Amino acid sequence: MNSIAKTMKEIRMLGKTALLLILFLVLVAAIPGSPAAQEEGWEYAVTPYLWTLSLDGDVKVKGRKSDVDMEFSDIWDELNMATMVVFEARKGEWGFYSNIIYANLGKATHVQGIRIEPDINLLMLTAGGFYRMGTWDLSEAPGKKSPTITVDALFGARYTYLDIELDIKGFHNPEGDENWVDPLIGVRTLWSLSDRWTLALEGSIEGFGVGSDFAWHAYGLIGYHFGLFADDDAKVLVGYRALSQDYDDGHGNDKFEWDVTLHGPIAGLKIVF
Repeated sequence: MNSIAKTMKEIRMLGKTALLLILFLVLVAAIPGSPAAQEEGWEYAVTPYLWTLSLDGDVKVKGRKSDVDMEFSDIWDELNMATMVVFEARKGEWGFYSNIIYANLGKATHVQGIRIEPDINLLMLTAGGFYRMGTWDLSEAPGKKSPTITVDALFGARYTYLDIELDIKGFHNPEGDENWVDPLIGVRTLWSLSDRWTLALEGSIEGFGVGSDFAWHAYGLIGYHFGLFADDDAKVLVGYRALSQDYDDGHGNDKFEWDVTLHGPIAGLKIVF
C-alpha cells in the first residue's frame, strides 16, 4: 500500500507540474506584445538540466524535526528524479524566463536513536522578466570581438510546493504539504570568452518575508557553443548551482519548517531557435 500511495503522490506532483506549465504558457500567450503576438524578432531558448543535489538543513512536519543533510553519494543512491527545464525568450532589451524543477528525495537518518526516513517531493516553478542593461567589450585589441560581458537585471517570483512524510519507526508518521511564493530580484552576467566558450554567473535574493523569511539562489556555468540543427544553435553547460530557503508556518504540533540549502553540480543542453 505504501508503494501505491507513493506512486499516486508522484503522479499528482507530475500532474501539477504539467498544469502549472500549461497555465503559464496560456498567460504568456495572452499578454499583449508577448512572443505569441510578436514572433518577428524574438529569440527563444530551451534548456533541460540534470541537477545532482546535496541537501543541508532541517525539516519539521507536525512539530517533528528531521535532519536532511545528504551528500552527493547519498543522493545518487536515493534520488528518483531531479530535473530542471528552463525556457527563455528575448526581444531587444527585454525578455522573460521560466523554469521548472522536480525532485523526489529521501534518506534514512537517526535522531536521538530514532530512525527517520523522510520522503520529500519538491516542485518549484519560477517565472519572471529581465532587462538587458548592456554589453561591454573587455578587449582593447582593434577588431577583436571577445571577451565581452553582458549584464541583465532580473525580477520575478518562485513558487515552491513540498509534500513531506517523516517515516518515524515506532511512532505516528507525520506528513504534510506546504506551498508558498517568493518574490525575487537578481543580476545575471554573461561572459563571451571566445568564439566557442562562455561563462554565466547569476545571483538573486528572495522571500523578503512574503513567503520565505529569506532565500537566495546562485549559479555559475561554463558553456561551449556548437551546431546541432543550425550553426551555433546549441550550447553544452556545466557548473554548480545552489538554492537556499528559510520558510516556516504554524506553531507547536502544527509547525512546518523548511530551512534547507540545495546545492550541487548541474549540466544542461541549451537550444536556441
